[in-house]
Amino acid sequence: MKSINKLIVPITASALLLGACGSNATDSKDNTLISSKAGDVTVADTMKKIGNEQIANASFDVMLNKILADKYKDKVNTKDIDKEIDKEQKQYGGKEQFESMLKQQNLTLDQYKEQKRTAEYQKLLLADKVNISDKEIKEDTKKASHILIKVKSKKSDKEGLDDKKAKEKAEEIQKEVAKNPDKFGEIAKKESMDTSSAKKDGSLGYVIKGQTVDSFEKALFKLKDGEVSKVVKSDYGYHIIKADKPTDFDSEKANLKTKIIEQKIQKNPKLLTDAYKDLLKEYKVDYKDRDIKKAVDDSILNPEKLKQRASQDGQSQQAGLSGLGS
Repeated sequence: MKSINKLIVPITASALLLGACGSNATDSKDNTLISSKAGDVTVADTMKKIGNEQIANASFDVMLNKILADKYKDKVNTKDIDKEIDKEQKQYGGKEQFESMLKQQNLTLDQYKEQKRTAEYQKLLLADKVNISDKEIKEDTKKASHILIKVKSKKSDKEGLDDKKAKEKAEEIQKEVAKNPDKFGEIAKKESMDTSSAKKDGSLGYVIKGQTVDSFEKALFKLKDGEVSKVVKSDYGYHIIKADKPTDFDSEKANLKTKIIEQKIQKNPKLLTDAYKDLLKEYKVDYKDRDIKKAVDDSILNPEKLKQRASQDGQSQQAGLSGLGS
């Protein structure tokens, strides 16, 4: 699933001009940043060099983060974020290695923590502004496990079987599961070619509508809790799917809601821009430079521009993946 981060305002330039843009919109660009015998450098000079859109992005980002922190800081448990980061550090082999990785991305540990906090604030904002009922969450999610027998896309592939053999094997496994449904996890661990889920008895956790290929989704959402599907074909191979009982729904509900909101915003960025506009109105945001205001309105608060940006980011990522595979 695509990340909501593609639609969130990026930090693309320094926010040094925020303080320079004074209280008078017509005079702000004449403010001097640096003076010399050869001439002065004004706000207008710097804005021309960097570009209004980049400055607008950076300025808006700083302002938005301040507003979100003011509104939601008491609702975010920083100790939980620290625990998450401690866990990540262990996965990277310790604090030193983790900080080295962050340094490659021009981030300090404190900046990374701040990003994590801001992400939590964003989630709370969108949860407030995008209405989703418990009923909708239940209708749009299904807890699932599967067993996958991969089909080779070409003969030289090391993993998988040819189509005929893969189908035959999947059908044999499906019969075995049908006889012993309680042993689904045991069979998945032994037979499934999806190694990541096989380690967890075939578990995929909660699947959200729109998250998987059509054939898999249709088969899964037809199943009642505890039921196992017939063999299902997808682009990846042949699946045997089980609808697991959602015994942990209440504890997972908030996380599922966040993911559904992400999907909705990817389809309709206006939900995000409307949430921003409501927030700006609530906090009486006043732009001190008309060109910055225009750039914010035309770029950041324009749902079509956000959609284009997300699409371009997706195409760039795909091109990168194609290059890696060649």
